[in-house]
Amino acid sequence: MELSGSERRFAYLGPEGTFTEQALQSIQEARGSRLLSAATASEALAYVCRGIADATMLPVHNTVAGMVPDTLCALVESPSLIVVREVVLGVEFALLARPGTPLSEVRTVSGHPHAGTQVRRWLNNHVPQARWIPAPSNAEGARSVRDGECDAAVAGEFAAARYGLEPTATGIQDAAGATTRFLLCARRGTLRVPDPDAANRTSLIGRIAGRPSQLGKFLDELTSHRFLHGVSLSVVRHGSDSSVLFVDCPGRMDQRATARAVGFLQLSLPGLRSMGSYASAPSVISPSERSRTVHPKGITGADASVESASGDIAQLREQIDALDHSLIGALQQRLKASREIQRLRTGGGGSRVDSGREHTIRGRYTETLGKGGSEVADAVLEMCRGRVPQ
Repeated sequence: MELSGSERRFAYLGPEGTFTEQALQSIQEARGSRLLSAATASEALAYVCRGIADATMLPVHNTVAGMVPDTLCALVESPSLIVVREVVLGVEFALLARPGTPLSEVRTVSGHPHAGTQVRRWLNNHVPQARWIPAPSNAEGARSVRDGECDAAVAGEFAAARYGLEPTATGIQDAAGATTRFLLCARRGTLRVPDPDAANRTSLIGRIAGRPSQLGKFLDELTSHRFLHGVSLSVVRHGSDSSVLFVDCPGRMDQRATARAVGFLQLSLPGLRSMGSYASAPSVISPSERSRTVHPKGITGADASVESASGDIAQLREQIDALDHSLIGALQQRLKASREIQRLRTGGGGSRVDSGREHTIRGRYTETLGKGGSEVADAVLEMCRGRVPQ
């Protein structure tokens, strides 16, 4: 059943007055919908997983502060969700305080850690006496100023009116032209994107053993592979001895180069899952444009209707998931056997790789699978002869 705008529900990282709320209000899908504020990224995603919201908007990357760890760590715990839209906003900050507060009396400043990174130099120059107090969001920092818990907050100027504050300084970001990337996430098969040909990016996410500082060499070797041209990998810490890997691949899954890159990545890192293919943001939305609804090319209100996937497609996808599970299990067994052979060969003074044997394997794959079989064989051989984190 198609839902009207007033029946749709969208969650976002709140409270009211965040850049994430601005990103959500910029898309046509959310026009006339009920917007639900969430205190954390995990809570926003839980709203979608439990059916309380149809989709949620979350920040994932800032051009100055980098990836948003809270979002990635929450996304990796939500395997049923995919990305359906992307929004990129230009980010400008103001210092908000209660009316009549001079800079000389500001002793504490609050805001999201990502905001603090982007205004650190300005704060050091203009309020060097102030202590930074991190908050779950910039709007939460503004609320703490309103309630007398803090002297000033770093937030968007648009948040001032909502919390009875006034901007004591605007444009305080250290780097001009900074942007933040946001992702609209939904359950598979619920929020329909009508024009799959518009998709030009595929993202993946998964856990990987080791802290980010320990993974540099492995990731460098991975990205240098010829299948991964144009692929970007970002990693943030997740717990004491693991990380979350977020991958952006150019193109969509039904395109050969993208499918090959995704397949190679999932063979190398079996825990990596696809978050779907979607259209990257066509342009940056500047602060002056946020008061009006943006209409990205190829998407209309009717096109963004919420609907269930057909039973036939769902059943076939379940079969594919089961087959993928079997394939991954078989590849892990092959990898284990290959490593043991390498150990025995090198232990006896031989080389780690048998080129004649690899030639035979390529021929077998090509004979069975056709022209593309050779590329599949290359991916399997590359995975089994290289190092993969335990």
